[in-house]
Amino acid sequence: MKLIKMIRKYKNIAVILIISLFFLSGCVTSEEEKAYIELSRYLEKTYGEEFYVSPITHRQGRFGWYYEAYKVYPKSYTGTSKEYDNYYHGKGFVYPRENFRGGDTYGKVLLNESANEFYLPKLKELFGENVLPVLNVEGYYEKTDFQEEMARRREFYKEDPDGEFFPISGGIYIFGRVENDEDREKYREEIYKFLSFMKETGTFEYVDLDIEVIDERILSDEFQNSEKLKSQLIENRISWENNEITSKESDEKRKILLNTIKSVNKNEMKSNINNLNKGNMNESTFKETFYTVILYTKIYSPKYVKSNSLGEEKIKNYDKISDIEFDMGGYY
Repeated sequence: MKLIKMIRKYKNIAVILIISLFFLSGCVTSEEEKAYIELSRYLEKTYGEEFYVSPITHRQGRFGWYYEAYKVYPKSYTGTSKEYDNYYHGKGFVYPRENFRGGDTYGKVLLNESANEFYLPKLKELFGENVLPVLNVEGYYEKTDFQEEMARRREFYKEDPDGEFFPISGGIYIFGRVENDEDREKYREEIYKFLSFMKETGTFEYVDLDIEVIDERILSDEFQNSEKLKSQLIENRISWENNEITSKESDEKRKILLNTIKSVNKNEMKSNINNLNKGNMNESTFKETFYTVILYTKIYSPKYVKSNSLGEEKIKNYDKISDIEFDMGGYY
């Protein structure tokens, strides 16, 4: 009888051990898996759609450890150019010590897109359809609507007019032609009008902005499919950078190369401008557009220069057209 009881006792213990191993082997969600699931739920609840969430990693922060997904974006981006464009990607966070609270930076993507959409009508009015704003509203944010976020920030500007605040950075990319001095002056005038619009809308307080005029022919399918032409343009630009040829000679060479493009139609231009990788647009060494930039100007607002102690930069109020100065291209 005792033997039977002992057998039953050890049988029960064996069953408990088997069940424990069964659960520990992964049949019960691990903490990492739970973090992944909670982050996915949080993003869907916050933005109203399913998100792609990259594998999560363990991170140590100032106030303890947490989980981070280095890339999150809506699943609706899958199969589009946005899937591979980090301009549209955010990061995701999960804090186990705070009951697996979720967090993210994807809201900044929406804020930047809202800024682009805010300026786009004015940009198209001044420069035509082939213009691409790729803006970055830097720093801490509370609103994903650009106008609402700027209204919030302006309150801080009033309280601390000499403070150091995060700027609106990034670039405005204008695709067109510059064949002579008259074309150059026309662009100077239109850029001045755009900066005046920023002032009128109260969005020029802190600005660190690139504005480029790029030859529109790079938006043709012929250019996009010609590695030889791209290579020749790169070689031409490098020769100018190395002082092997003058700026004028480089500009003439660029014109000759691009004149080999037979035609550019509106559909090609629209399609190719929409497919440009925005995440690379501000990285000059990585974007082919750099080698076809005709005119370039750097715009710093006066408050940005002062607050960042950019002593080498001339403070310009942009209250006259001549404040717009071009730093590259065959026309100055």
